[in-house]
Amino acid sequence: MSTITLPACTTAFDDPTEIPVEDATQSMPTAEVRPRTAVDPDDPDLGASTAEYAVIVLAAAAFGGVMAAVLSSDSVSGMLLGIIQKALAV
Repeated sequence: MSTITLPACTTAFDDPTEIPVEDATQSMPTAEVRPRTAVDPDDPDLGASTAEYAVIVLAAAAFGGVMAAVLSSDSVSGMLLGIIQKALAV
């Protein structure tokens, strides 16, 4: 098995001391710096969205359980089976 040796990639800016200061600052994007807002640990709304999401997920799981129980009952299964047989008989 033979090995392939690739030539070393070199650029004009391999050494950071070679970059002129005016070129480096002109090419850098400027971003607006906003001060951080302090988080108050005694804030009653802290974590409220997480609790709301947990309640929604719990309600969705309960609704799914009820739907599974309803759809697996004999009367609803018979009704759905009748609708499917009627649609396929056409």
